[in-house]
Amino acid sequence: MGRFGWRSRREGIPDEPALLAAAAENPGGSVAEIDSTYIDDPNGYVPTEAIRGAWLVDSSGKLTGEYQENPRHGVPQDDFSKLTDPDHWLGWLGDDPATAVRKGIEESLRAQVADAVVEWVKILETPRFLTGGRRHSEAEQVMLVTRAALAAPFALSVRTTQHGRSVLRGCSRGRR
Repeated sequence: MGRFGWRSRREGIPDEPALLAAAAENPGGSVAEIDSTYIDDPNGYVPTEAIRGAWLVDSSGKLTGEYQENPRHGVPQDDFSKLTDPDHWLGWLGDDPATAVRKGIEESLRAQVADAVVEWVKILETPRFLTGGRRHSEAEQVMLVTRAALAAPFALSVRTTQHGRSVLRGCSRGRR
């Protein structure tokens, strides 16, 4: 099994100039086949689900004819696992921190373009958390949270009537 899935041989090696040029630049590696249904710019951020598979490249930069299908290929989905996996208190974001962060990003985009629709959001790195507080005056073992914040690097796809789809990268910052 390959990086994405099962390797297979395809009938005929493609002769698309862009694919052959990318292979020549990646000897011993692979060249991904990006699904343009989900991504307009293959040189920007590409979520794993938007990769159909990859052509293997030999050590001289030529396509081998072997192809690795991506079993996760399909509609990109939200991924907030890097936000919610760390054992950090996120109570200030409510019962569903992922929904709160997504909603904040959507509201920010709609403030700029009223018909903005977020297609997917992915947290790219473990966020940085800051939580501050003071001791409770009557119970020394109790800490009262006075401020909380996080910074979460993300990528997202947003669609508007006027501009179509854009894939954006940024850092979501929230605080209370």
